[in-house]
Amino acid sequence: MGSLVELLSSFGSPSLNSVLIVASVGLLAWYYLEDKVAYWSKRGVPNVPASKCIAQTLTFLAGRKTMNEIFKEQYQLLEGQKYGGTFQGLYPSILVRDPAMIKEWLVKSFSSFHDRAPEPDENVDKLAGNLFQLTGDRWRTVRHKMSPAFSSAKLKIMYETLKDCAEECNAHLEARCASKGETEIDIKDFVSNYTMDVIGACAMGIKCNAVRDPENCEMKKVVKEMFAVGWRSILFQLLEMIHPKLPELLRIVPRQPAVEQFLMTITKNAMEMKTKAGQSTRKDFLQILMNISSSESDVTRDSNEDLSVLEGGVVHEGPIFTENIIAGVVTSFLFAGLEPVSAITTFCLYELVRHPEMQERLFQEIQSARKESCGEIKYEDLKKLRYLDQVVNETFRKYPVASILARNCTENVQISGESVVVEKGVKVFISTYALHRDPTFFPDPDKFDPERFSEENVDKIIPGSYLPFGDGPRFCIAQRLALMDVKTMVITLVSGYTLHTCSKTVDHIEMDPKAFTLNPKGSVWLRLKKRI
Repeated sequence: MGSLVELLSSFGSPSLNSVLIVASVGLLAWYYLEDKVAYWSKRGVPNVPASKCIAQTLTFLAGRKTMNEIFKEQYQLLEGQKYGGTFQGLYPSILVRDPAMIKEWLVKSFSSFHDRAPEPDENVDKLAGNLFQLTGDRWRTVRHKMSPAFSSAKLKIMYETLKDCAEECNAHLEARCASKGETEIDIKDFVSNYTMDVIGACAMGIKCNAVRDPENCEMKKVVKEMFAVGWRSILFQLLEMIHPKLPELLRIVPRQPAVEQFLMTITKNAMEMKTKAGQSTRKDFLQILMNISSSESDVTRDSNEDLSVLEGGVVHEGPIFTENIIAGVVTSFLFAGLEPVSAITTFCLYELVRHPEMQERLFQEIQSARKESCGEIKYEDLKKLRYLDQVVNETFRKYPVASILARNCTENVQISGESVVVEKGVKVFISTYALHRDPTFFPDPDKFDPERFSEENVDKIIPGSYLPFGDGPRFCIAQRLALMDVKTMVITLVSGYTLHTCSKTVDHIEMDPKAFTLNPKGSVWLRLKKRI
């Protein structure tokens, strides 16, 4: 403090110069802020004022509203517009409402919106080398080389793993039903344990035993921390509001260091065990990534994806699947395959309880398929279960777990038919939660109605209005695995049990405002009665 006073004294009266400096800084800050908050108004773009956007974000950080509710509010404030300006902190962003415009930007103009965020610093966040965060050419290369991991042949192998995990669940439930023929269960927690076992087996070839022994499942404890909204994640988001690169400069990551350390260590240990064991015939995700890493140039593309729309058109050459990249990709697989999948399965089962006639129709369809397939549902039989498709698709419509899609504008883009230019660096948001609940596209949106996806009605859905897994080259690469995961559990439970409400079943599922994805708040209790 003394040195500051001495510095000011060298220019004359400390008090006068202090006032001048503070006034100058304040004036510059005022001009800066005024320019920021007036960004969209100056361009004649309808917008949600920055003050409201900041206030809404603070209610989310305080745990009073979900981010889905906030984006839905902004979506409704921009009613009648194809798009509108919003703010992420003080930085301008744009919320797109028009399905045709969404389709154009995610697919046709993908080369101008191919990133989700600026390139992360992997020296700060060792798990940042994943498909969510990678940008440009590196994302494109990783995506290209990972695509074979989700081919039909690989999924068929993974389906056997899913069935094994589902049978473990069935054995657990049968034991609980042994005395009375029924049991009450927190289906949210139960399904979460199932998805933990599935991801552990499919991702790294490890047995988590979350269904059998949830209290001693170390992976479950770490994943719970990974999804928790604590002071680190709140601080991270506050710093991002000030400047998108500020968390990185201050070396702040949105998770506990112990979580990163555990995930890095368990991935490294699993890789070492696989290396010592020699070439494995097991087709878990980590083994596939290790095979790619050891022979990247020999990977055969087994996919219909066309990633040439990304400007440059050349896939990154040379080794890219480093230990950090593999750990990052496995972590993103955990993040996308655990809470979102368990949540959508929970929502689906809850709706079937609320609609017993749908549950019975689904049971009859499954039984019919079993009879045609010698008593079991094989991988090839899944596509024959048309009503199951309708039920699951409607669940994704009403409860889109990928409820907010984000893209980064990577070059100046003039909006088609208008003079407005979306500048490079502007964040683009699409609220699938708001779209899926817009009566313009889905009449009576709060009603759970699988008939929206019947053969007679599915073609009536406007392209760009239904986006459960995103769209374009950056759509969810594990879409088919996620659907298979959900369907396997639904088939297992509906086949073996009738699902009912119990005294602890809520009339309406409240969403958790602290969850990163659309997720029920608290427990979801159901009663399962063994079928005879």
